[in-house]
Amino acid sequence: MTTARRLLAGASWVYGAQLLTVLAQFAYAAITSRAVGPDGFGAYAVALAVTGLVSLLATGGLGQTISRMNVMDQARIRPLLTYALILGVVCGLFLLLTAPFWGWLWGVESSSNPIRWLAISCSLSPFLGLATGLLARTGKFRNLAMITLGSNILGMVVGGLAVLHWQTASSLVVSTSVAQIMTLVGALLASERGLLGLSTLRKGQTDISYSGKLTSTNMLSYVTGNIVKFSMVRGIDAASLGHWNRAEVLTSIPMQQIQAALIRAVYPEFRHDIQESDRAKTVWTDMLILVAGASLMLSAAALVLVPPVVPLLFGPGWETAALLAGPLAIAGGLQIVSTLLASAVEALGRFRWIVSTEAILIGLQVIAAIFVLVTRNLWVAVLALVLTNVVRHGWHVFLLGRQGYLDVRRLLANYLFLVGISFIVALALWCSLELVKMSSSSFVYLILALFAAFIPISAGLVLRDRLPMVVIARKYGILPPSRT
Repeated sequence: MTTARRLLAGASWVYGAQLLTVLAQFAYAAITSRAVGPDGFGAYAVALAVTGLVSLLATGGLGQTISRMNVMDQARIRPLLTYALILGVVCGLFLLLTAPFWGWLWGVESSSNPIRWLAISCSLSPFLGLATGLLARTGKFRNLAMITLGSNILGMVVGGLAVLHWQTASSLVVSTSVAQIMTLVGALLASERGLLGLSTLRKGQTDISYSGKLTSTNMLSYVTGNIVKFSMVRGIDAASLGHWNRAEVLTSIPMQQIQAALIRAVYPEFRHDIQESDRAKTVWTDMLILVAGASLMLSAAALVLVPPVVPLLFGPGWETAALLAGPLAIAGGLQIVSTLLASAVEALGRFRWIVSTEAILIGLQVIAAIFVLVTRNLWVAVLALVLTNVVRHGWHVFLLGRQGYLDVRRLLANYLFLVGISFIVALALWCSLELVKMSSSSFVYLILALFAAFIPISAGLVLRDRLPMVVIARKYGILPPSRT
């Protein structure tokens, strides 16, 4: 089996589980969105943002640290387990004691209780990151997928019952907490027992040092991702963040599942290119073109198809979420490609590049946050999210291209082509959808709708051997060779 096929198989197992989770999450979202309103989801979203900060400190980049190891043994793993124990206890207690402060800072007092409950998840985050990273590094993707799927489904069942019973922002925390606890238990049971145990931190200084650097750079990423959300809550209201959260459930979150599956499978392979860039120039460029093709097509489809689904799934009162869904779908597709390349930069250990990138993005986000506070316009936040992904990816492409890791000219030419194809797909779907809406007055419109959808599909089938994604997939044995 080629490396590409092995990685695809690994990602497929993880994403297959994530996809089933997302489908179940749609049902969970439909139930909870009718039981809790925008203000409740706003408080929950604030709690997630706050917990995300502390969990970032708690996880300490442990999963990534393990993923890039060339050799794994007790001497390297056990100090990290000790480190995880210390981080979990400290960060869990910190979040529990400071919950009222975070509610005051964000201006959403009702977020304090959800934050307290999420302290449980935060205390487990270091072990969860380490245990799942260990399974991914040892190639146990199937085990990881099954554990993740079972834990998430159980979490949503228990969480859904909790929300129906209490109908509060705090009850929304139950699903996440149950899923994390069960995932941790399953991952530890599936791990190689001989690697587990505690040891002194001194024996793992090198790995802990790398983990600390990751934590520092991830902190910058957190600031980049939450400045504008903070301005939304303070400048508009908590309900706006609640609508944003619901729109993400149908757009960004499923795409983040794709992103997580890809990175979890690919990240360990980046270690082969830490010392030299010869292999990376071809392989990384091909990887980005292949992933961009899939993610941009998916974004184009979601841009058109998801907004009409929002009111049907969530019920009345979520009109703003429906408006946000389309742009967030575009941002989600861009984020897949952007984050994939950012993970490669991280695996290379180029922390100066990461810091320079985050400095640029924080500047952009601060400007956007000021505009949100002044104009009280939610669409400024949406535009900032899209620009953040474009700027981050562009800067990384420039830095990696200059060092010989990417074929920039070929990459940009293919990006331009894929953007054009995605626009055609979105336009064809939009025309088809509008014609279907008009078909109630005349059967002719339904025929035209089918024709509008048939044109790009048939063109894609006829010209498939010229599509860059197909060419690359066949090059690496992901697809069978062309018969012509």
